Amino acid sequence: GAPCSCRRCQRRRGNAGVNMVLLENDRFLTELTKMYERNRESGSVWVTIKRSMLKRLPKRNQLPPPGQVFTDPEWVRLVRASDGKKKISTTVDTKAAEKFSRSLSLVQMASMDGLQEIKKPSKKERAKGSTKKA
Repeated sequence: GAPCSCRRCQRRRGNAGVNMVLLENDRFLTELTKMYERNRESGSVWVTIKRSMLKRLPKRNQLPPPGQVFTDPEWVRLVRASDGKKKISTTVDTKAAEKFSRSLSLVQMASMDGLQEIKKPSKKERAKGSTKKA
C-alpha cells in the first residue's frame, strides 16, 4: 500500500520529503521573511541555531587521514528555518555573527505583530473565581 503520510512516519523515512537549501546570509533573511508572511494567518515557523564545524571530526581513538589534520577548527553558526513545507539554512562566520544576529532579530520582531495577547484575570476576578469554586 501507499506509505503513511503522518509526520512521525515521514521523520522515520528521513527529511520529511523536504529538501534543505543552503543560502547566503542576506538571501536567507529574505526567504525567512517570505516564510513568515506565508504563515502569518495560520502555521508556524521554526528557527534553530547551533554551532558547527561543517567538517567530520575523527573518532576519539582513531587517527585522522594524513592530509586531514585539525589543528584549530573554525566554528560557524548553522541557522536553519522550516515551516513544514520548506527548509532553508545558512552558515554564519564568527566575524559576521553579531550583524547577522541583529538582522535576524529584526526580522523576527517584525513578524511577531500577529501574536495575540493572553488576557490575565485581575486579582479581584481571581479572588471571585476561587470563592465560586469552593
